Amino acid sequence: MFPYLEAAGWSVQFEPFVDEGFFSRFYSGGNRWEKATYLASRSLSRLALALRVADVDAVFVQREASLIGPPYVEGILSAVRGLPLIFDFDDAIWHYDLRRSKHQLAARLLKRPSKCWYTMRKAALVLAGSSFLAERAREVNPSVEVVPTVVSSATWTPLPGRLQGELGGHRIPRIGWVGSHSTAHQLELVLPALRRLRNQGHRFELHVVGADRSFDLDGFALHARSWRLEDELREFQELDIGLAPMRGAPVYQGKCGFKQLQYMSVGVPCVSSWVGGARDFVIDGENALVALDEQDWYTHIKKLLESRELRARLASTGRRLIESRYCSERQGPRLAQLIDNTLRQNHASR
Repeated sequence: MFPYLEAAGWSVQFEPFVDEGFFSRFYSGGNRWEKATYLASRSLSRLALALRVADVDAVFVQREASLIGPPYVEGILSAVRGLPLIFDFDDAIWHYDLRRSKHQLAARLLKRPSKCWYTMRKAALVLAGSSFLAERAREVNPSVEVVPTVVSSATWTPLPGRLQGELGGHRIPRIGWVGSHSTAHQLELVLPALRRLRNQGHRFELHVVGADRSFDLDGFALHARSWRLEDELREFQELDIGLAPMRGAPVYQGKCGFKQLQYMSVGVPCVSSWVGGARDFVIDGENALVALDEQDWYTHIKKLLESRELRARLASTGRRLIESRYCSERQGPRLAQLIDNTLRQNHASR
C-alpha cells in the first residue's frame, strides 16, 4: 500500500503495534507471560503516540489501533485530536471466537470485540475486505468500499510447471494448509475424506503450517511446521493441493478468503468451503472446487490427485484472477485514489 500512497503524493509514517519478531512468535503456542507483558507495554506506547502525534492529515487504522483494551487510541485521535480515520478491516472482528479460550471473561474484557463499531462510526472511510463485511459496516457508516486483502502478483508467483498442472519435484503429492493455531481445528472438516483416500491406497503427504505444537488431527500423520513470515511464500508454493476448510458459524462468515487467494496466486489448485469472502470470487470448477460436505471433500481431493488437466485449469484460471483484480498492483492505485478522494472531500467540508 505504501508505494501507491507515496506515488499519489502522500507521505506515510508506519507505526505497527507489534514488531515482526513478536508477530512470528504470537502465532505459536505458549509463552503467555511474555506475550502479556509485551502487549501491555505496547499499549502504553500506543497511548503515548496518540497523545503526541502531530503534522498528519489522517490516520489509517488496520483492524484496531491496539490489540487489547477499548478504542482509547481511536477516541483520542478522532474525538480529541480531530483527525480523520481510515478504518480497514478484513474479519468479523465483533465476533471474535472466544469459546476456545480457557479464560473467556478475561479474553472478552481484553479484546473488546465490539469496539470496532465505534471506529466504524467515527471513520471518514471504511475499507472492508469482502462484500459481507461491507454490508455490515454500512449499517453504521455510508462511506464504505470493498478492498480485498491481496498479495503482489510480482512476488507471489507459481513455480515452473504449476500452471500446466505439474506436481512439485517431491516424490509424493503434498496436500496442505497454512494458517494459525486458532483456526487449525477447521481441518477436522477434511479429516474423514483424507482418511478415506488414504485407506483406498492414495499416496500423499499432509502439510500443516502454523498450528500449535500440540495440534493433533486425531492421529493422522502430519508434516507440521511453525509459521514464519519469511517462509510463508515458499510454504504455499511447494504445495500441490491447497485446503481451505471453514465452518459456517457467524464468526467465519466474516473471513475474506485470503488463503484461497494465496493458493491461486502461486498456481496451487484448492478445495474451499463456501463461506465468507470466498463467495465473492470463487467459481466452482473454474478457479477452485467448492466443498459443501464430507463427500465433496473426498471427491474433489481425489480428482485433483488424479487429474493433471483439472489442476492446470484451476491453477491457470485462478492465477488470471489474481493478475486481473486480486493483487496489490491492481488494488494499490485504487486504494490510494479512494483515500485521496475521501480526504479531499473531508477537507472541503470543513
